[in-house]
Amino acid sequence: MRFLPLLLTLAMTLGLSACSEAEPSVSTSQPSQGVVSNQQEADGSNILIAYFSVPENVSTDDVDAVSGASIVVDNDEVLGSTEYVAQVIQQTIGGDLFRIEAAEQYPLDHEPLVDQAAEERDNQVRPELTSHVDHFEQYEVILLGYPIWWGDMPMPVYSFLEEYDFGAKVIIPFITHGGSGAAGTIDTISQLQPGALIRDNALVLSRGDVAGSAETVSDWALGLDLVSDSDLPGTGDGNTVLTAAVDPHSQQVFYLWEEGNVPAVTKYTVNNGNYSDNPDFRPYVTSFPVPDGTEIKGAVLICAGGAFQYRSDQFEGTPVAEALSQLGYQSFVVDYRLRPYTQEEGALDLARAVRFVRAHAEEYGVDEKDIAVMGFSAGGILAGEMLRNFDGTVSPTMLAPDYIPDELDAVSADAAADGMIYAFYGRLSVGTTDVESLREAELPPTFYCYGTRDPFYDQFLANADAAEAAGVTVERLQLDGMPHGFGDQGGWIDSYDLFLTDIFQNN
Repeated sequence: MRFLPLLLTLAMTLGLSACSEAEPSVSTSQPSQGVVSNQQEADGSNILIAYFSVPENVSTDDVDAVSGASIVVDNDEVLGSTEYVAQVIQQTIGGDLFRIEAAEQYPLDHEPLVDQAAEERDNQVRPELTSHVDHFEQYEVILLGYPIWWGDMPMPVYSFLEEYDFGAKVIIPFITHGGSGAAGTIDTISQLQPGALIRDNALVLSRGDVAGSAETVSDWALGLDLVSDSDLPGTGDGNTVLTAAVDPHSQQVFYLWEEGNVPAVTKYTVNNGNYSDNPDFRPYVTSFPVPDGTEIKGAVLICAGGAFQYRSDQFEGTPVAEALSQLGYQSFVVDYRLRPYTQEEGALDLARAVRFVRAHAEEYGVDEKDIAVMGFSAGGILAGEMLRNFDGTVSPTMLAPDYIPDELDAVSADAAADGMIYAFYGRLSVGTTDVESLREAELPPTFYCYGTRDPFYDQFLANADAAEAAGVTVERLQLDGMPHGFGDQGGWIDSYDLFLTDIFQNN
């Protein structure tokens, strides 16, 4: 029994350090309301960097430009550990910086803060928040930063996670701690947001390492591949699919429509802040060539998801295209139109891309019959829209009578196969079970892949059943325990390769 007091003392010490050493901070910034500070207009518009920080009263005497016991001094500004990491992330990849703040201010002295943190944890309190994210729906990726308090996330972080509909968004934690590591909080986030994809490459930093972590944090942020390094086409000759000079050995980017001749029924002139793309956006396609020396099997056009609010190219477009190109498929990512444009207008973008690839099939080294489409979530719905309504030689004038057809519109937009990756034939969030409409569409063989933790799981099953009843050749791959939005994870790409290989060989 003589060891019991020692054990109790140790437990108390660990609890205190988990609270205080993880995030005692002094901040010179003013309390924030909504999205705050230095928004990057280029690559960060779909990225939210949300973090929680409580400034303790910590003396900055004798702090020599780098760090004290629990603070970081950066350019004469005193920051908390997690706050500092959040700023480094934003400086590296852009994005909107957002500070999670409770309506009732936490005590700034150490002992009262520790006591309140423990009481909130024990009683599972959900503090009211005074800061709220404007237009949360526009964000594809949430980088979530927090300290470890008493072996858990601070309770305001719970409030934040429970306030919004994360849907199929990607959550990437970054965590500061005083010796407890992530303390099981990543699993907790997964339980709170079962539909979201929680990336397994969280950043976990000890408080004592934060001050010298700028390079580590920056490398980690860049390694997330959230920022695309692809350039849009220029303004000179050959920048559209109609005038393209195809190089099958190089990555190329081409606009899908000629300037001033885009088939549209939506009048979009001013972005009121609710849309990811500005009115001057022009849909485009990016090629990912098969490496030299690899046998070419066919071509695949890929539409990333994003609820028609954004395009998840970084998780569902580029990595999948790169993987498929390594397997022998000339791969193309289609950046189609989003809201306020209709689903039909986006489908015309995909049909145009298919026609481009078929028109240049010989140059790309593929049989013009061996062209497939696929999509993730909303991107899969878009592919289904095209296959049901805009395949064959249907002219865009069907939707937009003032469109002036060109020679590319005479090329077939048929596809030999479709890939529905956590997607279905139907409208956003509503898969169709109308067997007759699916039969009339004469759909190609379809590969369904979905996870058992997906909130649309039952709809995937019902839609695949209906497609099968309509005479569609259906192949299914169920990934146990996977949520919506798993992108290139889960090992499904190899199965999809086998599916396409069989389809193309028997064309």
